[in-house]
Amino acid sequence: MKKIREKIKTMTQNKKVKIGLTTCVAVVAAVFCWIAVVQALSVGDDFSTAAKVSQTWHTTVDTSAGVARLATKSCDSAVWYCGAGYDNVIASGLGDGSYVLVAKVDIGSPTTKQWKTTQTSCDRPQCSTDGGQDGDNLKADNTLSFTAYSARDACKAIGGRLPTKAELSAIYTNKALFGTFQSSYYWSASEYNATYAWDVRFSDGYVPSYSKDSAYYVRCVSGW
Repeated sequence: MKKIREKIKTMTQNKKVKIGLTTCVAVVAAVFCWIAVVQALSVGDDFSTAAKVSQTWHTTVDTSAGVARLATKSCDSAVWYCGAGYDNVIASGLGDGSYVLVAKVDIGSPTTKQWKTTQTSCDRPQCSTDGGQDGDNLKADNTLSFTAYSARDACKAIGGRLPTKAELSAIYTNKALFGTFQSSYYWSASEYNATYAWDVRFSDGYVPSYSKDSAYYVRCVSGW
C-alpha cells in the first residue's frame, strides 16, 4: 500500500511539472508572437505617408543600403509659391500632406484643358470609386496614368495634381496670395457624376459642375 501511495504521489508531481512547463511554453510563445506582430507593423510602415511623420520631413530610401533616411522637404520656388504664408494656407484634402503648394501660373498649352477626353465616369485606379460619384476625386498618386484626364495629366507633368473642389475654393478665397487668375472657370479634381465634374469660377467663387470634355483653366497644387 505504501508503494502505491508513493507512486501516486510521484505521478501527481510529474503532472504538475508538465502543467507548469506547458504554461511556461504558452507564455513564452505569446511573448514571441507579440514581438513578431510589433516588428511586422514596424516593417510595414514605410513612412511614406506624410501624416505619419513630422510636417518638416519626407522620406527617401537608399535602396543600395536598405536604409530609410529622412530628407528635408524642398520647394521649387520657380514653380510653386513657397514659404510661410504660402505653403501653410490651403489644407490638403487628399492626405498627401498637411497642406498643398499652389502653382505660380496656370498650366498647359493651350491654356485650357479638358477634365477628361470622354464623357465617362472616373473609375479606379485614377479615382477611388468606380462609377460617377459626387465628391470622388482624381488621386494624388503620380505613378498612375492620367492620359485620358488632360487637366490632371498636365499637373502630373510638373509633379503636382489638380486641387479638390474644397482646395480650389480655398485658393479662390486666398487668391490675392497666389498671383493672377483668369475671371473664368478652373477645373477641380472632384467628380460630380459620370459626365460632369466640379469647377470654380474665379470671378466670383461660384462652384458649378460642367461636362468633363469642356476645356477650362488649370491651376495645379502639390501635397506639402
